Amino acid sequence: MADQASVLEVTHDGPACILTLSRPGRLNALSGELITSLGTELDLIEADDATRVVVITGGPRSDGRPCFSAGADLHELAEGGAAAVGERDFDIVRDVAGVVRGDHLGLSGFRRVLTRIEEFGKPVIAAIDGVCTAGGLELALSCDLRVVAQTAQISDLHVTTTAHTGGAGATSRLSRLVGAAKAKEMIFLGLVADGTEAHRIGFANRVVPSSALLDEVRAMAAEIATRHPIALRMAMAFADAAHDLDHDHALRYDHLAWTAQMMTTGGYQGARRFTDR
Repeated sequence: MADQASVLEVTHDGPACILTLSRPGRLNALSGELITSLGTELDLIEADDATRVVVITGGPRSDGRPCFSAGADLHELAEGGAAAVGERDFDIVRDVAGVVRGDHLGLSGFRRVLTRIEEFGKPVIAAIDGVCTAGGLELALSCDLRVVAQTAQISDLHVTTTAHTGGAGATSRLSRLVGAAKAKEMIFLGLVADGTEAHRIGFANRVVPSSALLDEVRAMAAEIATRHPIALRMAMAFADAAHDLDHDHALRYDHLAWTAQMMTTGGYQGARRFTDR
């Protein structure tokens, strides 16, 4: 796969591909180059059958402290305007029309990459320690699972620092994950949740000591990689779709997914092998 070591380190660990945000002097801020690199690497991973799970994490900041990402690179934004962080050829009419149609034609580079992660056909795990705010939070929210260190600092500081809400799903995805009331509290007050609190409110699937973070995520990725890829893809799609379905339709789609898998993944033979053990 492409070597994007200047801003994105790519490491293969068995069936997992670990993507490490690497801008230590900028708290792994999401520059245009880094966003493009993420998109490019996802294309390569999707075509690589040997890679079954993706891990996104952040490298340490310049002083050695852990860091996930502080969000969009505001220095780049200020110096280069909106085009610097993926809003090239910005057109409000095209943007609104694309969103209304649901075809994402109007989405910026960053939002397009997050949608790609959210809809990716392989499980994506965020491994989070240190600062995770604004666009960094939006990146974490687009992943399927989140494992956090006890020393993680989870927040959405858009409103309190830049006087606007996030434009890449911070409000909507956070509300779905932790509930509207808790999301509003975090956004209105700029609350910072450590790993233990992030786990308590449902943001994180697991919380571990900082020193154990990557080992925990590697072990999780290795176990997930043993599952049938079609079953995983179906589980991800229908678990996400359940948010938008009433109970009856959700159950119908569950059954459709089960029927399709039994016919395409050898499900009946798998059941027989399990009972014959």
